[in-house]
Parts: sequence; C-alpha cells; structure tokens
Amino acid sequence: MGRKIFEAVQLHNLALRNRLIRSATWEGLADSNGSINDEAYEIYRELAHGGVGAVIVGFIEVAKRAKQAGYDGVQIHTAHFFFLSRFISPRINHRNDIYGGDTLKRSRILTEILCGIKSECPGLHVTVKINSSDFIRGGLTESESLEICRMLADNGIDSIEVSGNGTSVQGIKPHVDEAYFLDFAAKLAENVNVPVILVGGLRSIQVIQTILDTTKIELLSLSRPLLREPNLPEKFRNGTSSESLCVSCNACYCTHAWVSILATWAS
Repeated sequence: MGRKIFEAVQLHNLALRNRLIRSATWEGLADSNGSINDEAYEIYRELAHGGVGAVIVGFIEVAKRAKQAGYDGVQIHTAHFFFLSRFISPRINHRNDIYGGDTLKRSRILTEILCGIKSECPGLHVTVKINSSDFIRGGLTESESLEICRMLADNGIDSIEVSGNGTSVQGIKPHVDEAYFLDFAAKLAENVNVPVILVGGLRSIQVIQTILDTTKIELLSLSRPLLREPNLPEKFRNGTSSESLCVSCNACYCTHAWVSILATWAS
C-alpha cells in the first residue's frame, strides 16, 4: 500500500515522525504522591532519543490533568481486564441499569467518557486500547469488540489500539509467531475509518513492514522490545538491526505492566 515505517504520519491532533509507538508500559517509579522522579525521566529521554514516533505513559484518572501537563493525547484503557475492560465484558458486567445488558449498553460508559474528553479537551488526540477478545468463556468476543470499535469510531475516537487478554505471550520468535492480534486488527482496519494500531509480539522490521504492505493497519506498538532496547527504532531505521533482542521471557514483569497517557516527541 506504499506506506513505510519511517515516514511522518499526521493523525487527528497528533503529528508523528514514524509509525512506531511505545505501547503503554508501567515503570513502577512514581513517588508516593504520584510524582515522577529522575529515573523515570531518564527512561523517557532514552525512548525519545531512541527514535520511537510516540510514547504512551503512566496512569492518570483525569484527562484535564494530562492536558495541563502538556501531553498531546490520552488513551482510554479498555483492555487487559482493567476496570473498563471488565465493564464491557459480559462475563463480569451483570448490571440491570443503562450500563448493563447488550453490547451497546455495556459500552455506553466508553462513549460518555469519550464525549466528555472531547468536550473538555478538544485539542487532545483520544485513542482507545481494547481487547480483541477476552479469550475466556462468556467474555467479550471478537464480534462484540468489532461492534464496540465501530461505535467508538462513529462517536469520534481518533485511533484504536488492538490488544487482548493473554497478552505478553512468552517465547515469541521473529518471523515465526509475531503479531498475535494481527487477524482481528486487520479486520478492524477494514471496518472503521480511524487509524488502527497493532500491539502484541512484534519483533522484526520485516514483519512490521509486511503488515503495512498487506493490511490497512496504520501504526505498530512495541513494549517489551523497547524495555530491552530503547533505541530499537533507530537501529531499525539506520539498518544496524532487523530484529529485537527481546526473547519474551517476561522477566520485565518484576517491575513493568501496562498504562495509559500519550506523549509524542519532536523529531
């Protein structure tokens, strides 16, 4: 489709220098009052210099605070069985009010949050991270997730990052079992008119470029590889590496998990 990894990308309210994103990753470094320290700043300096196009960082409960802090956007985290993920899951949500019942009623809270952010902070890029499936009996299915994503697109979401329960699969090998949410993300990209972001097991520049060449997916997210090599995007760009050194051992879970605020770095 003529798209390249290392080309500038213009999204709604957001300009990126390339198509690689550091997906939400918790460092566990905040002070007791929620402030970040020099160690956390250094992590983001490394990522910025390492060449990634955008970075999604820590938890925050009020989108207004992100805007005041100078962030470019926010991500509504609706994956990995965090609160909103459980809210839209039929396995968990048994409410009898306007927020429970069929797929649209369970996801009503998402449209209200989205509309609230758009109303209060119209200059922010608003993305959502959502499970392609809960992968549990009675949980959110791919067809329901697709329905929710269409609804969010109709209500003005700016981009959608596809993930799922059972993420951080161990032992991923380049060119063998990369991109384990690819099928759903590719289908979603055919069915919505907003950029789709794929996360999950991406390890090689060849697979990433192939996804851009053969699907309508616009952006690719990395987490564990950027813990191992914060400068991996630059290595990809200058040709000194074609594969991540990450072996997907999950030892990083001693101090890392998933999070949710978007920041971009100037080229």
